[in-house]
Amino acid sequence: MEDIIKWITANIGTVCTIICAFILLCSIIVKVTPTTKDEEFLGKLIKFLDHFSIAKTANDKKYIEDAKKNLEG
Repeated sequence: MEDIIKWITANIGTVCTIICAFILLCSIIVKVTPTTKDEEFLGKLIKFLDHFSIAKTANDKKYIEDAKKNLEG
């Protein structure tokens, strides 16, 4: 476990890039497909990542909620 943590901290830029690319790919798939199953997955993913967010002010949360609404509609 310690080796994994060391690898992540040493490669934090790459890890963040991979996470961002994955979210971008998921967002594109959600917009292209007519089903709602993928929208539910993306919503859960964003909600999970929101726990690690440094955007905790009311104004930041408003932007996050607006982004979620744009994904839904």
